[in-house]
Amino acid sequence: MSIGLSDDALQLLPSTEEAPRCSSYSQLISADPCGTALSVEALILIEIPLPWPKPVFDHPLLQGWSSTMNTSLGLTRVLAVVPRDEGSGIGVLVYQRDEVGVKSWAFRPQSPSALAQFATDVLKLTPSQLETEPGHPHPPELAVLICTQGSHDICCGSEGTKLANELQERAPGLNIFRVSHTGGHRFAPTAMTLPDGRMWAYLDADTTLSILELTGKPSTLSSQCRGWWGAPSGPGQVAERAVFQELGWDLDTLPRDITVTPSEAGWTVNLSVALQEWSVDVLQGREIPTIACRSNGGLPAKANYEYTVSEIRSPR
Repeated sequence: MSIGLSDDALQLLPSTEEAPRCSSYSQLISADPCGTALSVEALILIEIPLPWPKPVFDHPLLQGWSSTMNTSLGLTRVLAVVPRDEGSGIGVLVYQRDEVGVKSWAFRPQSPSALAQFATDVLKLTPSQLETEPGHPHPPELAVLICTQGSHDICCGSEGTKLANELQERAPGLNIFRVSHTGGHRFAPTAMTLPDGRMWAYLDADTTLSILELTGKPSTLSSQCRGWWGAPSGPGQVAERAVFQELGWDLDTLPRDITVTPSEAGWTVNLSVALQEWSVDVLQGREIPTIACRSNGGLPAKANYEYTVSEIRSPR
């Protein structure tokens, strides 16, 4: 069964004798991951011992929480994270998007009921009003969040865990957070890097380190960029990536404001970067199938679309 696939997309489906993993298939058809990143103003990471249920919010420690919440921090994504010290209680780490980079803090609720109370308080109280007694090391600013939730998707569970383990061996001082589902498992292994707030697809250890160390070329890495968390999903993130290709890593040190306007052909995205104005025309691109992981023929499959940049107008 396929849901609304065009003839071109049907041609991309695996044969009925094949049952590929969704991440392997996406790489095989060179699926562009851009436009699929989180678009949020804050992250709340809550240390939850494994194993995690699917959905992770069925875990008893996460009563009162949901994956996306409108909090006093702005639109907030809540993620479970594997505890790094099993014997020290529940840890909570907060990353809030700033004009450039992040503001962050951490604390340890004294009980599950205190964690549930924080879920209520963060909806209405400002950060300065929240009762978050220190008791946890300050969150590292340079960090990588890798989706490893095998109960949600085998690709993240296997490929994400493999990446996290290899990074731990290669860079033992690196702050690696193994987190719950961040979307886009068909692009596994996926990760978000901080403080830049970019999300990435099809990662390996060398590529991840080149991102964190700013030694990789943005023009090469852009094909693996899912988007920046400060841009609207879809055309907004695609346009921001186009400017990232032009300006390189310097873009992540500059304030950005992004507006997306539908046009007759697609979308016009205006980016205010520091005091400069960029304009990017984005079109709907190739229709591709999103397959069912490890299912014969990839079925059931549903339609998805990539985006293309038709024109980018830089400041004079």
